[in-house]
Amino acid sequence: MKKSTAYLWIVMIIAAGAPGAEAQGPPGRNLPPPEVTLATVELKTVPVTYEFVGLTQASKTVEVRARVQGFLETRDFQEGAYLNEGDRLFTIDPRSFKADKEIAAAQMEQAEARVRLAEQEVKRLQSVTQPGAITQSDLDQKLAEQSMASAALRLARAQLAKADLELSYTTVTAPLTGFVAKALKEIGSLVDSGQNSLLTVMQQVDPLYVSFQVTESDYLTWKREQKNGQLVLPPEMKTPQVQITLADGTPFDATGALDFESVIFNTQTGQVELRATFNNEGKTLKPGQFVKVHLQGWQRPNALTVPRRAVGESPEGAYVYVAGADSKAERRAVKLGAWAGTDWIVLDGLKEGEQVIVDGLTKVRPGAAVSTGPAGSAPGGPVASGAPAAPAAPVAPAAPVAADGERK
Repeated sequence: MKKSTAYLWIVMIIAAGAPGAEAQGPPGRNLPPPEVTLATVELKTVPVTYEFVGLTQASKTVEVRARVQGFLETRDFQEGAYLNEGDRLFTIDPRSFKADKEIAAAQMEQAEARVRLAEQEVKRLQSVTQPGAITQSDLDQKLAEQSMASAALRLARAQLAKADLELSYTTVTAPLTGFVAKALKEIGSLVDSGQNSLLTVMQQVDPLYVSFQVTESDYLTWKREQKNGQLVLPPEMKTPQVQITLADGTPFDATGALDFESVIFNTQTGQVELRATFNNEGKTLKPGQFVKVHLQGWQRPNALTVPRRAVGESPEGAYVYVAGADSKAERRAVKLGAWAGTDWIVLDGLKEGEQVIVDGLTKVRPGAAVSTGPAGSAPGGPVASGAPAAPAAPVAPAAPVAADGERK
């Protein structure tokens, strides 16, 4: 018992002699208000940019098919090459078609000869002037034969034209200027104009399409804001401009034009398709690439803005600290729109001219007094009023921007 008492006295003596033990007291006593930097909520006309995920598409895609039956004799292109319209792709064995053309040409010559003979006979009968030498029925028969010979000539000419057309189909040419895919039939294959007709596919990539999807709610908000004047285009701009960024982060050098909007919503996804057209002279882009679409050109007039770093996040949503007339911090919930450079667009929760705290947020708590320092200075000392400091107010993270102008 005596040993325990002696040990306790030793511990108390050591604790009493510890440095600074006598200086300890109630926390927060006589500490100055934290120093913060303020920014004024302003009304501005700010540019608005929307971002989407897009997919590149060929402006034209054509299936190259055989139009006559025969064996492939040649393939006259390199797979994946860039070809001009009219370049030869395949040759189908033309010999039987040349023979058909010769037959049709001979039949046309026979028909021409019959026509000449019928015309001569009609003229001879019509030249007879002696009454009763010929009967009217004889003349009518010759006139009918002349008409039949003329009809046979027209038929022979049509058959010759058809034979010539089918002969031309034995040479398969590029239907457009663009890239050709792999050959789907090899030399020696039997092709026809039915199920066995597909030879290859060609795609035109200049110009090139970029399509992207907009949700129904975003689309409706977008159109409503345009109608109400909350989103406007400059007078010199008729349609918004479209910029794209490639998968490696490289911006594409050409600017596209928004030129198509689907007339229906996809009932499965609840989205509507929009499309922009790009000049792709350098053939940099190929169909099927995913790109980031930046829809630019709109402006939001009379928009309230605050610096991004003034905005914090909580489970209840976005908020800012407002410095009131009594130099006390007030936590204010806000509804945010899109980014505008280094600022957030504030849709609700603030008024023009109010002061929001930009720097020093880590030492600010609701209702506590603050002091203002020069812009860009480091946050000041400890929190006033003797209470422990509130948790740090995190800066709002980068969030995707949708077509309704609100942060998602």
